[in-house]
Amino acid sequence: MRDLQSITTFVAVARGGSFAEAARRLRISTTAASRHVADLEQALGVQLLQRTTRSVSVTEAGARYLPRAEAILADLDALHAETAAADQTPRGTLRIAAPPGIGHDWIVPLVTDFLADNPGISLDLDLSERLVDLVGEGYDAAIRSGTLASSSLIAHRIIEIRYRLCASPAYLDRCGTPEAPSQLVDYDCLFWCSSGTGSAAEWTFMQNGHPETVPVKCRLRIGSLPALRHAALLGLGLTILPERDVAQDLEEGRLVHVLPGWEISAESLSLVRPAGAFEPARLRLFIDFITAALRRSGSRSAREDP
Repeated sequence: MRDLQSITTFVAVARGGSFAEAARRLRISTTAASRHVADLEQALGVQLLQRTTRSVSVTEAGARYLPRAEAILADLDALHAETAAADQTPRGTLRIAAPPGIGHDWIVPLVTDFLADNPGISLDLDLSERLVDLVGEGYDAAIRSGTLASSSLIAHRIIEIRYRLCASPAYLDRCGTPEAPSQLVDYDCLFWCSSGTGSAAEWTFMQNGHPETVPVKCRLRIGSLPALRHAALLGLGLTILPERDVAQDLEEGRLVHVLPGWEISAESLSLVRPAGAFEPARLRLFIDFITAALRRSGSRSAREDP
């Protein structure tokens, strides 16, 4: 246990840059903190910290030792938490961030069932385009679409979002049906807010592995997938929507799949959480629930074009 205390103290000093700050956090004296680190250095036979009268810094050996030490402490914390929670009903508050379109249209309709099934859990759902700092702002997880930037976050893939370019039969009767992406410049286009910004935008299509990006004219921009679908049904223009949201409209002829020989790149919808952090049972329940629910609803709505 003394070795564990020494490792814990070293990590606290290395991250806090101060023996006094580490001692305050660990509720020990500064002298005790210094002794614990000195004992660890003596046991290892290397110097982990460079001390001066004004500062403390990590040596090269300390920099190599630090991440492994943190991982060991994190695993031990997780073991203790898992053991303590094994026979307990998950409870507490989950803080989840999600983009507003996906959050309002896909996540919110599902959380009623999740909360009903888990009466001990509360949910704080932050719906904004802002890329939150999960660790710094105290979020348990975030739902994000598209390619994830390389980071220390752990990603759980939920679903693959496939897209369709579509329009109402009335709009196509009035304006004609484009036969190539280059012709879209002459059509009114409707945008989901996350699809682009400003009065002009671009859409990219793929055929035989070759991309073609074309400028399009944005007549209407909406931050709601149901509202965007409704605008397309009213004949206001062409739009790109997730296949899961328009599958039945396409099957029943209320919307028409335009440029069926061209593909639109799919996007992954993922839940990300801080790496190395203990995954509480309530978060695992939420991940499993939202993944199963979205995959289930997607399998009901998705249809392959003939």
